Amino acid sequence: MAAEKLANLLPNPIVVVEGGHAALAPADAPMSIERQVRIAAGSLVFLGVIGGWVLHPAFTGISAFVGAGLVFAGITDWCGMGLLLMKMPWNRNR
Repeated sequence: MAAEKLANLLPNPIVVVEGGHAALAPADAPMSIERQVRIAAGSLVFLGVIGGWVLHPAFTGISAFVGAGLVFAGITDWCGMGLLLMKMPWNRNR
């Protein structure tokens, strides 16, 4: 219904994808980029905290940097880690 209402307002044709955003992902993709970002960011924060506790307090800077990056990504909707992960071999179209 929304596509029918918007069709008259937009210059480009509207396509309704059955299954939504998940249906657009490649079938052989291991997992979504968003999920990969959460895993990588969480791992880096964890390693920064453990490194700061066990090795040297300066390792907590890793956690601060990743936290600042997550805040920046949330505010701007631009994620550098996501862009880097999209270029990884396991995320390229085969």
